[in-house]
Amino acid sequence: MIKRRSLRVHLLLLYVLLAVLSGIVVPALSIRLSLTAFQKYQVERRQADLEALGDSLTALYEEDGGWTRRRVMDILHPAPQWMGMRIILCDVEGNVVFTMGPLQMGEAANRRHGHGMMMHFSQGDVRELTHHLDIELSSGEKSLGSLQVDYKTPSTRFERDFLSYLMRYTLAGAAVMIAVACGLGFLVAGGLSRPVVKAVERTRRISRGEYELEPMNPTGIREMDALSRGVEELGRSLAGQEKLRRRLMVDIAHELRTPLTVVRTQIEAIADGVWEASPERLASCVTEMEHLSGLIEDVESLTRLEGDTLALHPEELDMAAFLAAVLDAFAPLFERAGITLRRKLQGGLVVSIDPDRFRHVIDNLLSNALRYTPAGGNVECRLLARDGDVVIEVEDTGIGISEKDLPHVFERFYRADESRARVTGGRGVGLAIVRATVEAHGGTISVTSPGRMAAADQHSRGSCFSVILPLASGIHPIVR
Repeated sequence: MIKRRSLRVHLLLLYVLLAVLSGIVVPALSIRLSLTAFQKYQVERRQADLEALGDSLTALYEEDGGWTRRRVMDILHPAPQWMGMRIILCDVEGNVVFTMGPLQMGEAANRRHGHGMMMHFSQGDVRELTHHLDIELSSGEKSLGSLQVDYKTPSTRFERDFLSYLMRYTLAGAAVMIAVACGLGFLVAGGLSRPVVKAVERTRRISRGEYELEPMNPTGIREMDALSRGVEELGRSLAGQEKLRRRLMVDIAHELRTPLTVVRTQIEAIADGVWEASPERLASCVTEMEHLSGLIEDVESLTRLEGDTLALHPEELDMAAFLAAVLDAFAPLFERAGITLRRKLQGGLVVSIDPDRFRHVIDNLLSNALRYTPAGGNVECRLLARDGDVVIEVEDTGIGISEKDLPHVFERFYRADESRARVTGGRGVGLAIVRATVEAHGGTISVTSPGRMAAADQHSRGSCFSVILPLASGIHPIVR
């Protein structure tokens, strides 16, 4: 079973882990590099001193014609750098002339010619290195003897104390660094996790239906502020969706109840003998049932379109010819209503559409323009190419759409005027079906309107619906 921890604990553990690793790795590297550099310095300095000692012994030999213990002691005694060394001076025949030094090397096997070393630890846990050095003494081409030296680094108490202090203070600094990093990690983990915890709490409130959330104070962290704003926008969006859902249920219930009530009332009256079962009354019942059937079909079509379950049968069509046929069919209706129907259709634009499904889009846009444009007004249908796409625009000089209703005109069962009768306002799903159909063809639809005309305003404002479709593959618009 996975052990669950809070985000703050996870972040704190991560900071502590990084701090501990840094507190171990960095001091270890620092000590290692410091020891290496210091020991290299000591070895080089000892070698330089011993080479100078060899030159002094050579000069003494040339001056006295040989070595005596007293004269060699005169050279070695004043210099403190020879302390802690084992020095053996041999003549050319290998006889020991002089030996000095407290350093006991232990086994003779550990000594070897050339530069060599044996590593061990001594007091204070300060690493010491044992070195052996042979120096041949000669005057010109004449060999005088040899100088054999065994020494350790560090060789003096001051050097050992320096290295002990270095390691001690480095480890103390590492401990302080770990403590400070853990403290900062605790504060940073709290600062990072607090907005996330608040966002989680706000999402829980949203899940309980509390959609209206007060804005959070900025944290200064861009991602956290974006998360908070996203949760707030989610709440507002869900509040709007919940409002639309309730309105949708009310509208559906109303749309279904009205024809059912009319049919039920008339059938009950006929059954009770109040009304005669005349053809006119039966025809009225049939009309209401057709309205009910049409509503159900519209909702079913919209559900299929929005659920990507509707199969389209696209064909490559000349959009100008397609629109001309639809406009010719609507021309008598506009003429009877006293509205001028105009057209501006650019030829040579071929699109891939399902003609039966897309005919419903144009029918709906023209029907709405006809319904909401008063007599004497104008409706214009335009077809043009723009930025490599095909644009269809239906613009009227009708009553327009108010600013508050404009974002919702494509929502199902939404009516700008809720008091409008069903005969005038339709069933409220036409534009929702239009949008779903256009999007199923890979296009987009939008509407612009300066706003609904006031009663005293004599100038038409109107609306303009724009449908944008991609050109058929391999087709380029013909510009005239």
